[in-house]
Amino acid sequence: MVKIEVEVRGELQNFDKQLEEFRKKAKFISEKDRFSMIYFRKHVDDVEEVKDDPVDLRIRITNKKAEIVMKYGKWGGSDQRHEISIPIDKEKFDEAVQLFKYLDWNKGQKLATKTFVFEYKGIEFALVKCPPHYNYFEAEKIIENKKDIEKTKEEIEQVCNELGLKIFSYEDFVKILNKMNRDKSTLFDLSKEDFSDIQKAFKDFF
Repeated sequence: MVKIEVEVRGELQNFDKQLEEFRKKAKFISEKDRFSMIYFRKHVDDVEEVKDDPVDLRIRITNKKAEIVMKYGKWGGSDQRHEISIPIDKEKFDEAVQLFKYLDWNKGQKLATKTFVFEYKGIEFALVKCPPHYNYFEAEKIIENKKDIEKTKEEIEQVCNELGLKIFSYEDFVKILNKMNRDKSTLFDLSKEDFSDIQKAFKDFF
């Protein structure tokens, strides 16, 4: 059965205050330390150049557990995408990177994040610290029927409004992504650099 991720996201202006609010109101699920390599077909200064590319491909390690992830579908401040996650051994992370390289996927962004996950009214909320850029939230539900997408999206938006969380507009989301993509310190190009150097810089995650 295909599982569809219905998700909205937005910026958190005061992360600590919002985290405290969730600790009071919601059920705490987990805390995640994650390193991600998010792949692009090419580096662009304006993500609207690739807005029609449905492939979101990444390799990541979360609390020492590694996986290959692909989200497929249109993206934005809110989206509905098919997510495929394939767990791999932590020791195979570098081989997964090499596999992508052989397939000519060399470029992308490397990010380290700290996430606090909660459940509130049947919706999963992730509060994410993403230095040096911005802090944000993701609110999502997993469904199996495409007919339920709009109803689920409206439900999530209603709960976000109740919690005082502002969802990104498409324009705001593009602006944030462009700001991140123009930060050369977070970009990688494995046709010009070695993954082992990246792994050393983020060794605490491995």
